[in-house]
Amino acid sequence: MAYPLTVYVRLFMLLATSVLGLKTVGWCQAFTDGDPGGLLYTNHVGGFLGHGVSMADFNGDGHDDLTFTQFQGEIRFYEGDGNGQFAQADLGILNTGGEAKCALWADLDGDGDQDLFVTQRLAPNRLYARMPDGSLQEVPNAGGMAGTSLERAYGASIADYDQDQRLDVYVCHYHSPQSNSESNRLFRGDAGVDLDMSFADVTEAAGVGNGVKQSFQSTWIDVDRDGLLDLHVINDRTGWPDALYRNLGNGTFMDMAASWGIDIGIYSMSSSFGDFDKDLDWDIMVSNGAVDGNRFLVCQGAPFQVASDPLFYTDMAEEAGVLLENLAWGAMWLDVNNDSWEDLYIATGTSMYTDYPNVTNFYPNSTNGLFLNPEGSLPLEDISASINWDNELTFSVAYGDHNEDGALDFISHRMGPRAALYNGVANDNHWLQVMLKPNQGHPDAIGSVLTLWNDGVPSSRTLTCGSQYMSQNGRWVHFGLGNQTAVDSLVVSWHGGSSTTVSLEEVDRRIVLNEDGLVESVVSGCTYAVACNYNAEATEDNGSCDLSCTCGPGTTWDPIAGRCMVTCAADHNNDGGIGAGDLLLFLTWFGDDCTED
Repeated sequence: MAYPLTVYVRLFMLLATSVLGLKTVGWCQAFTDGDPGGLLYTNHVGGFLGHGVSMADFNGDGHDDLTFTQFQGEIRFYEGDGNGQFAQADLGILNTGGEAKCALWADLDGDGDQDLFVTQRLAPNRLYARMPDGSLQEVPNAGGMAGTSLERAYGASIADYDQDQRLDVYVCHYHSPQSNSESNRLFRGDAGVDLDMSFADVTEAAGVGNGVKQSFQSTWIDVDRDGLLDLHVINDRTGWPDALYRNLGNGTFMDMAASWGIDIGIYSMSSSFGDFDKDLDWDIMVSNGAVDGNRFLVCQGAPFQVASDPLFYTDMAEEAGVLLENLAWGAMWLDVNNDSWEDLYIATGTSMYTDYPNVTNFYPNSTNGLFLNPEGSLPLEDISASINWDNELTFSVAYGDHNEDGALDFISHRMGPRAALYNGVANDNHWLQVMLKPNQGHPDAIGSVLTLWNDGVPSSRTLTCGSQYMSQNGRWVHFGLGNQTAVDSLVVSWHGGSSTTVSLEEVDRRIVLNEDGLVESVVSGCTYAVACNYNAEATEDNGSCDLSCTCGPGTTWDPIAGRCMVTCAADHNNDGGIGAGDLLLFLTWFGDDCTED
């Protein structure tokens, strides 16, 4: 096949950096154990092909939360406090009645709070509406998305593909001969609030059933940047190539995977999009559940830039050094060192049935992959060996910034009784995190694209709900800025057609944007004026206030009791020791009546 000239030019530029020597990015980032007490109990000790994880804020307080599915139908919820701590929450769900797989939070009824959709293997899917008291109530028949107990639903993705201001849901099915014909399903948001939510099955009319295959995950993303969300679907098995359904804008889709070079036939496990080379198109990482290696699809054309330049993808996994040749699962693009270039994380593992801990005897722990991005050149820099991975076969992963220090963290829903939480450690690079609050359209702003410009160089991110492998990332959109201390412009292309542009003179903060521009700057810190670490710029208290400097001699601050406590109760004269002076004071007081203030 003869490619356009631009394809050869881009390939030459990428390969030249590999041959002539890549620019190494110094590794100044480390990860610490975000759960040293082992409190994130998940009981991931059984089930088939893993279970999902979400790092999305589900209670609306602006902090990242955690949601884990489990093989016996139990879902575990952990509320984050923004200061690095999680507390298990009871949301009223005892059991989903099946093998829960993917859990996605979204405002599915448009009432301003987050509802929960859960896919299940060999059990009907579940939909839960968030009630005013914060509890979850099950929606009958999952609003029309329940399916049957013979179906094997895995990954799902949520977006408003037809721009009617109601969210739609795509569900991937893993076909088995026992389940007869079992294609993927597209459910169009119809009407209703809370327990009256309803969805219509429009799979056949839309043309996105994907045949009777073994699909793991889908992602809604505007691949061709025409303002309409397209649909990427990955399939497990070499005989079932992946699909890319282009949104035609009339309720129907056309599979463009073969035309665009995305129709790879491997054991596809994870769908992850990023713009690793900052050329304003989306590159795709598809992990492979076979030892012949992953696929790294680099976009070589941009029809939104040059009308005659066709969209086409080239697999450059070998050139990038990300084949791994190990069984890989969840993969994701995230800027781990805040140098403004998206890096790549790949979870590795194996096994079909999770019979933990016996499975570890047959499948020893494998090293997860972490690859730094040397300013968009190839190969990526493999630093996997420098990280102390506490992994025991990982399936799904998600990222956010749960302690709100500007360094991305990520959660691994590994096999075993507990999850692994990796806290990023901040360095000298700058950062910005953005929350979108549209004036109109759907309140979650899913599908919106954010492009940050500094010195004429763009960095692009898009807001998704459901991607990678049965995962959902945090909602704060993160940009590393390197040594930049301001933002020339941040352009938000809202899903729905409008655009907002702002310039920022201050960074290292969280901001909230609506379609009119900056709504507020969110600065977490101690807001108590008498505290030792009082932050006058903080707009929300994150529970970090330190009052130890207010304690007098012989006392220390007890954060649990919330007051200064005597270090040594018998040291009555506070001289740091117990002696005759203390005895004399005691005898002086002896016999006095104690009265309450």
